Formats: sequence, C-alpha cells, structure tokens
Amino acid sequence: MMKSLLPIGIVGVIALCGYAMAGNYLLSIDGQEFEIELGEETALSLPDGNRVQITLNKKAIVRFQTDTFSFDHPSAFTPSRTNLGGGIHQTMMSSPVGTLVMVQEYGDIDPSTLVDLMLNELTKEEKNYGYEIVTSPITKKLADGTTLSGKKATSTYRNEQRTLHVLYHAVKDAGILFVTGIDRDATSDDQAMMTTFWKSLTLSLE
Repeated sequence: MMKSLLPIGIVGVIALCGYAMAGNYLLSIDGQEFEIELGEETALSLPDGNRVQITLNKKAIVRFQTDTFSFDHPSAFTPSRTNLGGGIHQTMMSSPVGTLVMVQEYGDIDPSTLVDLMLNELTKEEKNYGYEIVTSPITKKLADGTTLSGKKATSTYRNEQRTLHVLYHAVKDAGILFVTGIDRDATSDDQAMMTTFWKSLTLSLE
C-alpha cells in the first residue's frame, strides 16, 4: 500500500509511461524520477531522506471518455483514438483473437447512411471465402436511455460463427457509428470486454 506523502511535505505527480504490457513505469516526485514495475512493491528513498514503499496497481475496470461518448472496459485492453481528418475521429479496441470495438465520430455526416457500407466492407472477405451471412435490422437501448439503430450480421462457416453489430446515433448532419465483432467461441476475457462496453456505453452528443 502506498504511504501518504503529505506528512513529510512531499507533493508527488505520477506519470505513467507506456502500456501495461510493457511493464515499465516512471514515478515522478518533485522532479525526481523512479522506475517501478506494475504490481511490485518498490522501496524509494525520497530527496528528504525518508523511505516509502510504493505499489502501482491497475484497476480491473477503467473508463474511456471523449466529448461525445464514454464507456468502461477491462484494463487489460487499451482503446486508441485517431483523428482521421475531415471531422472524423475513430476509437478502436481489439483483442489478439479479433474481438473488436470500433467507434467513429462524424462531425459533418449522418452515419445512418454508412451502415450497409460498413457491413459490406467487414464481411467482404468472408463472403468471398464462402461464409453464409445473414443480416437483420437491430436496435439497442443503452444505459442512459438512448436507442441505437442499425444492423446485425451473423457469419457462419462450418463450426465457426461471428456476429457483427453496426449501430448509429445521429443528430443533424453529425453522429456516431458503433461497430462490434465477436466470435461465438470467444474467450471469457473477450466476452467480458464486449459485455462491459455495451452495459456502460453512454452518449453526450447533442
């Protein structure tokens, strides 16, 4: 457990560098940097001579937030947000086995017109390979009361099956497109990522 630094008059700022997988972090205290490892107790000698025990741990569930949406996710996965230009921002979170969460924010386009295009692009290779693909309209109500509309595609080949959702929320000439994809036999960690995303997703786009 981290001891309080207030009694010894130290004001500390924690700067985390890199991702959890790298295992390398820096703790900065009054301009002095200390290397520490995630989950390991480390003894530090402070500039005033005091020694403290530091342990850096990750929360099991963390929150990702932008100006227009937010969601929770297991800390083992790291969303990344990219400016694609033209008023479009894309946030992606994926697992090594291909479970996908993608959010595209459009500043000047109604994304309802992009649902079929996105589904076609995401299933094109499967169609060419011989997957049977069944699509259907779908709606999903979020925890904040917002209802998303879009389509679901189920791709089946022998014993394999993958489900895609492409849903949107639109306002006048703007909106957000949500894309998720997961295999029927996905790991429990992947299923937890998907479940947590949909249960916690909230919108602030007006």
